[in-house]
Parts: sequence; structure tokens; C-alpha cells
Amino acid sequence: MTTHTIAVLSDSHGNGTAMRAVLADAEKFNVDEIWSLGDIAFGGPSSEDCYQLLSEVNTTQYLKGNWESAYNMFTDTKKINLDDPTQVYYAMLVAYDYDRFGPERDKQLHELPMTGRKEMDGLTISLTHNLPNINRGHTLFPVEAQENFDAITPDEDVDIAIYAHTHTPLWRYTSSEQMVLNPGSVGQSWFTRQKFLADRDASYLLLTLADGKVMDVHFRRVLFSWETEIQIAKDRHFPYVSVYQHLLETGNASTHNAEVLGKINDAHNYRQTVIDFLKELEEK
Repeated sequence: MTTHTIAVLSDSHGNGTAMRAVLADAEKFNVDEIWSLGDIAFGGPSSEDCYQLLSEVNTTQYLKGNWESAYNMFTDTKKINLDDPTQVYYAMLVAYDYDRFGPERDKQLHELPMTGRKEMDGLTISLTHNLPNINRGHTLFPVEAQENFDAITPDEDVDIAIYAHTHTPLWRYTSSEQMVLNPGSVGQSWFTRQKFLADRDASYLLLTLADGKVMDVHFRRVLFSWETEIQIAKDRHFPYVSVYQHLLETGNASTHNAEVLGKINDAHNYRQTVIDFLKELEEK
């Protein structure tokens, strides 16, 4: 019997230290290929590193996460509310990574698909970042209604639906008993229960198939050094280092904390930095 093992990962959010740890762990299991379900970039100092690391292994699927969508929209429309601290935060992250992406990476992000579909070992597998037609929102958080998860598969032919976005590992079924899996997050693990949230290790999924059977579903937790990751952020002059450190240490994000972000924006004059970046985009 020939088995086929896939490493399914998502949501590294620019955390290169965690990505390296996950790929090293997957190598120990001699995985045949890797599927990336989006949000590889943005949030940490090493978005380009994360994409480069995936290009160096047999990554056969990439998807567009909500952060890649935000990047594309911002660089295309060049529109932002400069009075909204959260939007300035987003724009600063885009500006930071834009300066490190080359034209080919920018092109790749703009061409990422929303969905993927695999026919493998007699099984049909659908791949999404969130729902098939929308890659953001809270619709598929683990405690949401069954009807939400019934909407994750594009048709009844799908045997396994794998999605990401929520940063929480999950295994459940649709009402038609289609398997639903979520690998969790490489870079920013998330749980609502505080005792589980205390586990800050990276997470991903090993899926082993053979002869039309799901032989194994293995949720992996991988230790990485957040201290190393923060030092990289400092060395690379990543904006919002304090916010990033708080996230990696505690799991609590400040993405929508206008007070915290506003103070940082004012202290570093990030509003003007974003204005200058917009002018740069307009001139290209």
C-alpha cells in the first residue's frame, strides 16, 4: 500500500521563526507535498522569508488569505482612512512588506486563488481560507452553528473540506458527514479558552491518505522561540514590535485596539509614513 502524506499549514503571518520550525518538523515525516491555505504574509517581520521557505519545498497549493486580499486591495486602490489607527496599522504593515517583496512576489500575491480542489487517493478535497466565496469573518470559528460548516463545501462530491483563518485546530463534520479540518496557525496560535491559549506553539496538520482511506489526521504542535522572533523584528526595524511581542507572548492581538495603536502611530509619526508610501505607489 502506497501512502500519501500532506503537510497542511496556514496563517504564519510573517513569523519566519515559526515557519522554519514547522517545515523542519514536517521534513521528519517525509511529507510528499505541502498545502498553504493563506495569510502567510503580514503581521510579523518575515513575510518574504515565509514565502521563500515555502518555495524551497514541494508546496503544491497556495491560497489567498484575508491579509493577502487586504494587501492587494490597498496597493491597487491606494485608499485608506488616515484617521483610523487600525487602518494606519494595516497600511504600515503593507508598506513594510511591500519594500521587501520584489515584483514577482507582488505578482504572486495578486494571483493567489481563493479556493483549491484536490482529487487524491480516491478522495475529493476542497481547500479554502475561510468560506469558498469569502476569506474573512467569524463564520467558521469553532463554536459557530452547524449550518455555517455545512456551507464550507462547494458540493456534495467533496469528502474532506480543509480551511484555516481561525488559528484554532479543528476536526468536525458537516451534516452530510463530510470531514472538516483546520490546521490551526503556524505563527499565531489562538484559542478562546485561556488555559489552551497559554500554549503558544506553532500548529499545523499532517494528513495521510491511501487507497481511498484517511489513514491518519495528525495535529502537530511545534515549539519555536518567540524571543528569537522578537529579536529578528527588532533587528529588521519592524513597526509595532511591542504589539507583536504582546501577541506572541499572550496570544492577545491589538489589531483593533485604537487606543494602543493610536499612541504608537503618534509616537512614530506613522501617519506621515503612510502618506509618503501612498505617494510612492501613485508614482509607480
